[in-house]
Formats: sequence, structure tokens, C-alpha cells
Amino acid sequence: MKKNHTTIIFILSILLTLLVVGAFVVFFKIIKNKNENTSLTLATLHQKIKEKEDSIIFAERIAEIQTLQNEVASSLINPNNIDKFAGYLEEVGASMGTEVFINNIEVPPKIKNTMIFKISIDGEFQEVMKTIALLENIPYQINLTQVYLNKEIIQLTSEEIKSNKVPNTQTWQANVVFNILSSN
Repeated sequence: MKKNHTTIIFILSILLTLLVVGAFVVFFKIIKNKNENTSLTLATLHQKIKEKEDSIIFAERIAEIQTLQNEVASSLINPNNIDKFAGYLEEVGASMGTEVFINNIEVPPKIKNTMIFKISIDGEFQEVMKTIALLENIPYQINLTQVYLNKEIIQLTSEEIKSNKVPNTQTWQANVVFNILSSN
């Protein structure tokens, strides 16, 4: 009987061990599946976070590009608004105390996106030179190609010489030719 009892305990021990090992394997598989699921969720979450960061960076880049495009567009002249630019040139001259006359505007057929302006600037020497300097620095992409300075020669009559009616100011004229980039 003692042998029987030992055998039963032995068999029960083996069954209990197998049950514990089975439970361990089942729990191990459950934990392993949960871990894999969590890893996939974390990987997906990291991917979504990366996509969101990339979309934010992309939106910032688009805003930078839009700002850059606006800056470039503001430095190009629109041929449809040439009258506004001509008025702008006249205002620049008036602000410097000179008169600016637009003699000619050309659109050369061989050179794309360029317009050629020929203007005259009349006034005192210093004002004419300041106007030319300001013209070089206007917020458009221009290239001065020719600048001719002329001093107006005043012929006095004999009556003006006798009466000392010699004008104090001397008029200068600058003929300026420049290329300006256009948007078309």
C-alpha cells in the first residue's frame, strides 16, 4: 500500500508539474503576444509621431518657400503693371528733387524675362547722382547698363550778361539705360 501511495503521489506530482509547465507555457505565450502587440503599437505610434513632425516641418518649409516666392516676385516687375512701376520711378525722382522722364520701354525678343528702360533724370548734379544711386538700390532686380551725364549749357544773351542775370543753379541730365527682370 505504501508503494501504491508513493506511486499516486509520484503521478500526481508529475501531473501537477506538467500542469504548472503548461500554465507557464500558456502564460509565456500570452505575455509574448502582448509584448509583440505593444511593440507594434509603439512602432506605429513612433511612425505617426514622425509623420506628424515631418508634416509640421513640411508646412514650415512651404511657408518659407511662399515667403521666398513673395520676395522674388516683389523684386520682379510685372509687365501688366508697368504703369505703376513708371509712376514709382517718377516718385523716386520727385522725392530726390529731380524729374524722371521715361523715354522708352523695350521687351527684347531674344532675352526672356527682361525689360529695358531708358530714362532721363533732370536736376542739380548732387540730386541727379542721388537719384541714380537710389535707382541702383530700388527693391527690384535691375542692372544699369548705361549712364550718360550731361550738363546743360546755357547760352546767355548780351542783355543777361550786362544785367548779371546768370542762373545760380546748373541743370544736369542723366540718360540711364537699365535692364530689369520681369515675371513674364
